[in-house]
Amino acid sequence: MSPISCHSSAAPAMKKIFSVSDFIAFGERYGIDYRFPALPQYTQSSPVLHGDIEEIALPGGICITRSDVHVLQPYETTSRHSSPLYMLVVLEGNVALAVNEQTFLLSAGMAFCSQLSEQQTIRAHHGADSKLRTLSLGMYPDGGWRERLPVSLADEWERSAASARVWQVPEFLLSGLRYAQQPGPHAASRQLMLEGIMLQLLGYALNLCQPRNAKTRASRHR
Repeated sequence: MSPISCHSSAAPAMKKIFSVSDFIAFGERYGIDYRFPALPQYTQSSPVLHGDIEEIALPGGICITRSDVHVLQPYETTSRHSSPLYMLVVLEGNVALAVNEQTFLLSAGMAFCSQLSEQQTIRAHHGADSKLRTLSLGMYPDGGWRERLPVSLADEWERSAASARVWQVPEFLLSGLRYAQQPGPHAASRQLMLEGIMLQLLGYALNLCQPRNAKTRASRHR
């Protein structure tokens, strides 16, 4: 799942069968085109995946989506909305992504981030009979997200994140993500933990985006 917007502040996790009709609704809501290559004659009731999906909408137009699903039929997605930031973290399974002419294969413990626009779209492929646990973060393009982030972080991100990047998530952040997704924590507590960890991931990604000579200059001024 790769939504870049939310409509609810803390929608409860839903464990159910998601059919083609659900994906059509997702596409209209999130600005995503879906294809089902193994279902050329599909009906709207054809099952695609089974599992849990939870949405958390934060102030400033920031949305976190947690997915824990089993893919029943392969499907492909293409983004249509613009976003100053889309980030995907894979906790279990594999996701194949393509951004324009670049291709990426994400496995468990890896993260991806990019800006989205008409000139920079993301295509994803999800294979059948696979388990997939992911966490994604998206921002609305209206600028409200800037009020939610520290000013320096927001400015640096807009300067640095034009190209897509993939990296290995540090173990200390993975441990935090796994803990925050356990059923024990209260919903409000989990929301705060996920928000904090995603901001740490964003900061880590920014560090990777900096040119090597910029990092060297920064270390000399410490």
